[in-house]
Amino acid sequence: MFRGLVLVLGVILSGKGVACRRALLPRKAEARPISTLAPALRVRGGGKSTESRPEGPPPKIVAKVLGFAVLPTLSKVAYDAARGDALTLPEGWQVAIAVAWSANMISVAAPGRYDGQSSAERAKEAKEATALTANLFAPSGWAFAIWGPIFMGEFFMMLALTAGALGSSAAADASAPTLAHVGRAVAPGWCAGTAAQVLWCGAFRPSVCGPKMLWIPAALLAATAAGLGTAHRALRSLPGGRALPPLTDALVRWPIVLHFGWITSASLVNWNNWLARRGTAVSIKAFAACASAVLALGAAAFVYATTGDALFAFVVCWALSAVASDGAKDARGKVGAGTLSRVRSVVATCAAVAFAGLLAEIGE
Repeated sequence: MFRGLVLVLGVILSGKGVACRRALLPRKAEARPISTLAPALRVRGGGKSTESRPEGPPPKIVAKVLGFAVLPTLSKVAYDAARGDALTLPEGWQVAIAVAWSANMISVAAPGRYDGQSSAERAKEAKEATALTANLFAPSGWAFAIWGPIFMGEFFMMLALTAGALGSSAAADASAPTLAHVGRAVAPGWCAGTAAQVLWCGAFRPSVCGPKMLWIPAALLAATAAGLGTAHRALRSLPGGRALPPLTDALVRWPIVLHFGWITSASLVNWNNWLARRGTAVSIKAFAACASAVLALGAAAFVYATTGDALFAFVVCWALSAVASDGAKDARGKVGAGTLSRVRSVVATCAAVAFAGLLAEIGE
């Protein structure tokens, strides 16, 4: 039952940069781009279905996810009932968090997305790329290791805000927010952002969105970032929200900020991917890549200025460093070295500025 968690933890410890999304998939399913709803959801834009039969997320993973989401709360209710305590049922926001978490994990496990391609498929795609279709803003593989703490963190956050907060009073001292305070504050934004990510999982597939329609999943990632940003702002706006108890801070703020920062950066990567796959001119892609780095840095500055949270800037620094590290390697030999060097310099400079801001904050 703990296979999914073990795989996620393995990514954190291995440091190989394998995305946790892929770690949650059965090895044999990686090269089978299939979506149960693909025939109904396919949109125009060059999408092709390579499926031979419908296939959704593996049933065992579905069962495990639902078990992780439901059993802890049921166990707490049964324990309270056995002790003769008053029966306390989950509130609506707790049910919403459990449902959103479950839907996200199940959608992540469904094979067939662009980022679930096998190594051979990715190598073939890179070999066939031209100057017009090469992406100039993509991170190195090691950057995706951040999904480990995100998935693990949100799992424990879900447990804390559902089973852990069951029966917790929201009428406690406002200077020390309880889990109920925190959960009610973050639930609307976090659930909305997670719902957008579930839709992204369904759209980011060759069988649903072809190269010309990849603006749709890019927009869905931007919506995911907006939802997570709303949850983060609500958390920081709580009385005492900027000085949470250490355990609450680790269980709630950290997963939300890590996810918020990474998805903000990932949405920019997706927009650049759309430009590349639709065969955009190199000059436009180079400008978009540089603009994306500046936008990411601007987002980090804005979040810090409005919420006082420097962790977001750390995630942006991580993402931009990974893009600079990659250096648009798939475009080498196809795009001029001068263009690639200029893009890499801009991205690296933005990463360095974000890092310098972090050092300045730590030094205060």
